[in-house]
Amino acid sequence: MKLHVLDLIVVIVYFASLISIGYYIMKQATKGKENEAFLAADRNMGLIRTMGSSAATDLGGGFSIAMGGLGFSIGISGSWLIGVSGLSAMLAAMLLAPKLKRWSDKVQGLTTGDLFESRFDKKTGLMAALLIGLAWWTFVGGQVIAGAKLVSGTIGLSVTTTIIIAGAIILAYTSMGGLKAVITLDVYQLVVLCVGVLFVMLPLGISRVGGIGALFEQLRANPDTAGLTQWGAVGWKTAIGWFLSIFPVWFISIATFQRVIAAKDVKTAKWGIFLTGCPIEWPIFAIGMTLVGLLAHLVVPGLEDAELATPTMIVTLLPVGLSGLVVAAYMAAVLSTADSCLMGSVAIFTNDIYKKRVNPEATDRELMKVNRLAVLIMGAFAIGLAYKIPRIIDLVMYAYTFGAAGLFFPMLALLFWKGATAAGAFWSILLGGGSALVWSLMGNPGGYSGSYIGWAVSFLVLVGVSKMTRHSPEEQVDLFFQEEDPEPARVPAD
Repeated sequence: MKLHVLDLIVVIVYFASLISIGYYIMKQATKGKENEAFLAADRNMGLIRTMGSSAATDLGGGFSIAMGGLGFSIGISGSWLIGVSGLSAMLAAMLLAPKLKRWSDKVQGLTTGDLFESRFDKKTGLMAALLIGLAWWTFVGGQVIAGAKLVSGTIGLSVTTTIIIAGAIILAYTSMGGLKAVITLDVYQLVVLCVGVLFVMLPLGISRVGGIGALFEQLRANPDTAGLTQWGAVGWKTAIGWFLSIFPVWFISIATFQRVIAAKDVKTAKWGIFLTGCPIEWPIFAIGMTLVGLLAHLVVPGLEDAELATPTMIVTLLPVGLSGLVVAAYMAAVLSTADSCLMGSVAIFTNDIYKKRVNPEATDRELMKVNRLAVLIMGAFAIGLAYKIPRIIDLVMYAYTFGAAGLFFPMLALLFWKGATAAGAFWSILLGGGSALVWSLMGNPGGYSGSYIGWAVSFLVLVGVSKMTRHSPEEQVDLFFQEEDPEPARVPAD
């Protein structure tokens, strides 16, 4: 499974273009407002970039790898996993995006820490910032390494060399262009990936096996693959489990948060996230990628590793030149999740720690130096730690369980419940996340996920403590519950 020399040249040119675009965006930043451009993309992203970047970040990481493998292993019913994510995105678009965008524009908020500090108090804001920043930082190294392992064989390099190259590329364009570069390149990568895989490779594969009907007929004729053609093979209990795992992530995700605050206005933020869910995630991506996995059974029989279904199909079906471009975009799509996680963590470090607590008088120029150093140091450290000491990263990943379980219900309360108090939110985060962490470290007794235990504790503590306490002087309840401004009628595009 090796690329032609021409394909390797295309890969090199493609990655060089990513760095060039990052450099161009850096040079376009308005003097004196570089920090705003770096961390909030000037808050003027149109519909195309908001939607494309949201989709690339969500699909580019685990999903772009997993869906071909899921289609290969469990069949067409695996597409419901992305269907659940698409539904979650649409709910987040309607419930989260409008309030979050209005708040961000009113106070020029940048991070989850800013959000919780605005509604509750400084200590709750700091705890929320640290938890979500650490949780998403742990994903950076894992994403880069996972992507490098999957494509290293196709480009003929060792995994270590591929990790070094991929890591250098992501750190280069992110440190130069910040969030605007990340968002712009996400769209670029998503377009190349979708065109190459869904609109070129998939039709070629379907044509090779004689059409969709022939594909399903041949799979049904084999007892070992007949179940792959059944839409209902995934039961409702599994689907509900997927929903409970995916839905909360949309409400606490750094990537969702940053796309909303970077959007041009409320309607752009809402529709950008909504259209990510439908039609991009469902049905286009969900069905298309699972069909790639199904085709792999007939086009590349004998494949042992399900997750190699899509990369193997790319090299097998696509013509010289195009296969190199799609492999590059495939790797870049994986990186699109890593760069978003890194940018979110850097924003929290610069805004919530350095600017608020280390150097409140920092100039824009000083903040930009901190931003770029943070990208390089935090990114390199995350990748190196994940590669060299995976057991430590396994432990650090518990931070995600802590953050996800602790922040979901306080986030909902922040947006929709006037009665939530700062004390209720603080203890809900601490005890909900803490109980999830302890339960996970105990090995999830009874088969119950630590996240579910954490949510239960978080909800009960939030309601109980809020009922027993009053709003603190720092809280700004009216900022989130005053009458909403009318939205403009037109949805701007890029």
